Amino acid sequence: MKDSNKLSINTGIKKAKELLLFCVLFVLVAHPVFGQSINEPKKEWLYYFDFDATQFSSPKTEFYPFARWWWPGNDVNEEELRREIRLFAENGFGGVEIQTLRNRLPFDQESFSRVLTWDTPGYYENVRAVMDEARRKGITVDMTNGSGWPTGGAYLSPGESFVNLLFTSVDISGSKRIVTALPLISNNTGVASKLEAVVAVKTLPKNEVDSVKTISLDPTSTQIITNYVTSDTLIWDVPEGNWKVIAFWSKPNSLYGSNTTGTPSQGPVLNLFDSTAVVKSYNYLFGQRTGLEEYYGNPLRAIFTDSYEFTVDRHYSSDFIPYFKKKRGYDPVPWLPANMQEKYNYVDFMNPHKEPDFSFGTEDWRLRHDYDLTLSELLEEHFIKTSSDWTRGKGLLFRTQAYGMRLDMIALAGNASIPETETMGRGEAGLKIQSSGAHLYNRPVVSCESAVYINRSYMTTPQKLKLIVDKLFAAGINQIIYHGVPYRYITPKTIDEGWYPFGNKFSSNLGEGNIFWKYQKEINEYVGRTQYALRSGRPQADALIYLPFSRQHIPFNPEELLKDGYFEGVENPLPEGEGTHFTKEEMAWAKVFYPFINQLEAKGFTWDWINDESIQEATLDKNKQINIRGNHYQALILIDEPVIELKTARKINVLAKDGMNFLAIGNLPDKQPSFLNWEVNDKETQQQMVAAVNGANAMHVQTTDVGNWFQSLSQAIQFNHEYPFFSQVQREMKDGSRIHFVWNESDKWQPISLTPDKRFKSAYWMNAENGTITKVNKLKNVSYIIPPYSSVILYAGTGEKINSDLLSITEPIEYGAEKVLEIDNWAIKNDTVMVEDSPLFDWRNNPRLKYSSHEAVYQSSFHLDKINHKAEYFIDLGEVFYTAEIIVNGQPAGQRLFAPYSFNISDLLHEGENTIKVTVTPGQLNGFIGKGLDGNNLYHDYKNSEPLAAGLLGPVVVYQK
Repeated sequence: MKDSNKLSINTGIKKAKELLLFCVLFVLVAHPVFGQSINEPKKEWLYYFDFDATQFSSPKTEFYPFARWWWPGNDVNEEELRREIRLFAENGFGGVEIQTLRNRLPFDQESFSRVLTWDTPGYYENVRAVMDEARRKGITVDMTNGSGWPTGGAYLSPGESFVNLLFTSVDISGSKRIVTALPLISNNTGVASKLEAVVAVKTLPKNEVDSVKTISLDPTSTQIITNYVTSDTLIWDVPEGNWKVIAFWSKPNSLYGSNTTGTPSQGPVLNLFDSTAVVKSYNYLFGQRTGLEEYYGNPLRAIFTDSYEFTVDRHYSSDFIPYFKKKRGYDPVPWLPANMQEKYNYVDFMNPHKEPDFSFGTEDWRLRHDYDLTLSELLEEHFIKTSSDWTRGKGLLFRTQAYGMRLDMIALAGNASIPETETMGRGEAGLKIQSSGAHLYNRPVVSCESAVYINRSYMTTPQKLKLIVDKLFAAGINQIIYHGVPYRYITPKTIDEGWYPFGNKFSSNLGEGNIFWKYQKEINEYVGRTQYALRSGRPQADALIYLPFSRQHIPFNPEELLKDGYFEGVENPLPEGEGTHFTKEEMAWAKVFYPFINQLEAKGFTWDWINDESIQEATLDKNKQINIRGNHYQALILIDEPVIELKTARKINVLAKDGMNFLAIGNLPDKQPSFLNWEVNDKETQQQMVAAVNGANAMHVQTTDVGNWFQSLSQAIQFNHEYPFFSQVQREMKDGSRIHFVWNESDKWQPISLTPDKRFKSAYWMNAENGTITKVNKLKNVSYIIPPYSSVILYAGTGEKINSDLLSITEPIEYGAEKVLEIDNWAIKNDTVMVEDSPLFDWRNNPRLKYSSHEAVYQSSFHLDKINHKAEYFIDLGEVFYTAEIIVNGQPAGQRLFAPYSFNISDLLHEGENTIKVTVTPGQLNGFIGKGLDGNNLYHDYKNSEPLAAGLLGPVVVYQK
């Protein structure tokens, strides 16, 4: 009996263990975040890891692109929300960012009233339903900080809005005692204006060159007379002379939330310079009342705040004056008049560039610099760090676009959990500002609001989208966030394709209403594989280029693609004046900057920007490399910068004396920007920089001809030639293995030849389009032929080789093949239009097809007398606008969404007659234009647009190799 009981107990224990093992395995297999219970937040979203070849072909969902997911306010329903989450998961999206808007919603009162129910219990029920479905499907969710843009709402009191510093003034002549009420400022906010300071300054007589508006002030006469004010009445013994008494008032800004907000009333815009209001906002929008706490970290990842463009004359904060004194070393009050300028802090595209109200003289720019820098530091303290701390305490992240006003963009990017940039208005060098901040401050992920350009709506084709993401990858971005995908909302008052919140103004509809939606999964798989590779290891840059606080706008590189989103030869040109918003000084600087940068990149070297703060923290390691927060760089470069902070100049001189590789191009800085002791400090700055270029490893040249300087930089993988058509980004693993992403920016096949350092034991080419990995057999000369507008990833390993089971045979390509024949006679069927016996043409040149967005089928035939069965045969379609699916002799040969439109048809040919059928999907815009011209009012906005290139243009050529 005892033995029987023992057997029964052992059997029970065994079954219990089996059940426990089954439960563990179920969690591991079924749950998207392995080894983690359904309700447990993900412990760490941001981390460094080494590349694993087994993950490249099918990386985890978190590496796939996200999409900004626009909701029409809260006029949504749970069933559709869940369906769309499943749709995102099925089509290769890694996550979504929820943003509620009411743009372009001219619906009936009943539906519009539902739109305006954001921030109601019903809204949070819908959000929680999304969270539940996203958790089940492994989709990450970010949420915008509020509804619409900019951040704010009726939950804030007027006193929690931005503070505007304004002034009133009165003219007084001495000598006499005055008792006068200070003029008040207009204020309808419901919060009393606060008198911050009063100064008296003598005015100077105008001369012929003085501004009509700007009043000249005597800088030697300024007196602070705030203590002579009681209850807004000034009692003061006026000295002799003509005086301007200037009263500085702070008041909440009258700006209310944008009309995109999904609520009936538009509350104040959140004051980002008030950490108490910032915390209140987060607690309100994401705290206990919302029911979102149980989703913190799973699937809710981050809170997002868009860029900081506001309509404020002059930002101010309650702690501005003491903070300024502490950071700048002098009292700002006597000099506040120089900072009074109508719309100074307005968003750039709305800034009419008004003249200053007052001027002390030619050094006023220093006073404005000190004011702006103080605001930047205050915003970092009150908003960036407060937001990062609040989200971190909840197991969340803070994602933000830290730009839009005069800021140290690199430092602010570095203090966010996930810094973000955007494609609109930014070229290659501008995009690198945020990625450089991420690299310098050790932020593993840097995201981008992608595929958004003004006046480029419905122009984002698969080819263009791939160019966009490749351009971003080469600039150091490693998380794409499409802008974006609208909720599927179709009513009689929307276009047939569904609601789209931006019409023909900007952005890209990449949702179901997009004609190319059927290809989105394939595009997303390319992005996911590339992003996995570009988050592996740590970023590597050979050189650092100084970016001063004053340089807020970087012009486009004359050589770069997609300037302001314009795809030359494919789209209608940019409107007159578009892309020319840079100053003469910025353009003059760019003429020096870009010739050197293009030379640097053509030789295979990589670079990042660096700010003053980071230089001031730099040290040199034992190899004389620049060490900044554990990141190592070979050289520091200054390019024609006239101004530099004195502390930065001092540190550069110290580092140069210690052996830092330092290159200065153009004029050396001979000024520092602060107003404090500026004459003495300018002189020392000039002395420090002259001394720095005399360092042992320093070089100063007036032009971009730097001679043999490039030889002072080493390369882990050397370019054997100069390649002006390539951009690249590099990552390094713990063992020294390297990832090189190389992008061919040209429309031609381009060969590349590389020589890896001896430490590398193996090398592999990785194709993110299809997930294949091919081995490089000869390490002494690693070569590849990169197709037009394409990219490739080189993995150079120092350790174990990639398992042969993961490798593919090198893919045959047509480059260098012999032309066999050209197919130039086609039949074309497009909806009801038939074209017979025709050469290929751009639909824009055919009145029957000019405004068509229907798929077209091209058919033809060709004759082969003899087939060489030892050869490979390819067909190249030449120019295709925009996707092509091909059938040869009744058998599918594949589809291409972007260049090269080439197919291996070796196994499909036979001797004699061969047939070919090509199905081409054009862009969507042309059809919209046609409907608008036909009088359909829903498409009225598009009728004056110019059509895009469309159709199969060829030449279609059969090659043999």
